[in-house]
Amino acid sequence: MRRAPSRDEAGFTLIEVLIAVTVMSFGVAATMKVFGSADRTALSAQAQHVAVQQAQAELERLSSLAYGELALTESPVSSSDPLNPGSKVSGTSFTVRSGLSEPLVLTAGEGASPRVEPGPQTFAVGTAGGTITGKIYRYVSWRDETCPLSLCDGGENTKRLTVAAALDPSFRPSRRPPVWVSTIVADPATAPPGAQAPPGGAPGGGSPVTAQSFYLYDTPCGQGARQPPTESHPVRNTAARGDAADDNSTCEHPSPQKQPDLMAASAPPGDPSTPLYEYSDDLAGTYDGGLATVRAGTSCAHSYPSAQADDPQGPSKWSVHAWSTGALPQLFHLDGQVTVSLFTSTLGGVSASGRLCATLVDRTVEGGIPSDRVIGEATYDLALWPRSVRRVTFTFHLPQAEDLEAAHRLVLALHARQESTGDLVFVYDHPLYPSLLEVATTTPL
Repeated sequence: MRRAPSRDEAGFTLIEVLIAVTVMSFGVAATMKVFGSADRTALSAQAQHVAVQQAQAELERLSSLAYGELALTESPVSSSDPLNPGSKVSGTSFTVRSGLSEPLVLTAGEGASPRVEPGPQTFAVGTAGGTITGKIYRYVSWRDETCPLSLCDGGENTKRLTVAAALDPSFRPSRRPPVWVSTIVADPATAPPGAQAPPGGAPGGGSPVTAQSFYLYDTPCGQGARQPPTESHPVRNTAARGDAADDNSTCEHPSPQKQPDLMAASAPPGDPSTPLYEYSDDLAGTYDGGLATVRAGTSCAHSYPSAQADDPQGPSKWSVHAWSTGALPQLFHLDGQVTVSLFTSTLGGVSASGRLCATLVDRTVEGGIPSDRVIGEATYDLALWPRSVRRVTFTFHLPQAEDLEAAHRLVLALHARQESTGDLVFVYDHPLYPSLLEVATTTPL
């Protein structure tokens, strides 16, 4: 007779199987929900990345247009939806941020036609079911620079280019706001006007504050006066330091190749046909003229050891360049405000960020050895350095007002820092590119 199976040997009952299947189905559903949520999160992140890329690419395209062409072809459409870029438009004004509105640029420059269509313009990236879509919005507004004195008279100093990329609702969960990017563009053909005293004079009713400009030249300062550039040449050793007189770049050095370049009050003469030369033709890279610099060093430097002048890995003659005034004919009072205005681009026109140091030095020289006193410095960062030659202007303040004695020299050093993602070019000593240093003073020269 066959023995009946014990309970331990028996299989699952139908009820037990149903319960197990039910539990498993809940687990599978939960797992699929997690996978679905992860897929949606990944798609949303990818779509946001696409929006950033589209906005940056459009901003770079607009930046390549001629300055006069940077005007809207028609008034942008306004919107009451706070997540629509048009919500920043009110009549002919554009709201940059709370409390700051700027007039829209609706008229092209003389002899030019407006080239900026406000949109919205649809974009689509990807194929088939993976296509990410959205819309591009463009705005151009007038910017009133916050640097008075000679560089910033009037209310239409520079143009602000602003681009918004808004994803279509299917790629914008929870109504995320659009991506915004912007940059400032100055007119490269406009030289700063002459020095002017701002209204009201100096605080406290003393001597009026005016602007003293020092234009940057491609002339060794030992020559005393600007010499018209006649040819391209290797970069000069303008900021070396060492123990011996021969190690130091000073206006008193017997070799013009080891002197700071000169800066003085007169704008470079000429016209648009004046030749533009390279001041660093020993460096590889594409640029139309001026000084190419190699990024190096992670702290501001106004000089470098003479023994390392030819070392491109650290601050050297290829990353730090200095200009000096002549010996000051009288006491020169610096009231505190300093403006640096440079025509510049990236080397080779690449898309890159830039970090630039500007240092002011009070210098005396004895026996060929300079005695330097740093009186102020500033670091200027730009996430998107101009790819073609444009004017970049920044203002900073000295920690305190300074007096430079007669026979002293004022030295400006520019340093292209390692944090830049591209090498930088500076164009000066040309009538179309009058780069300069400007200081507020009560004792103009």
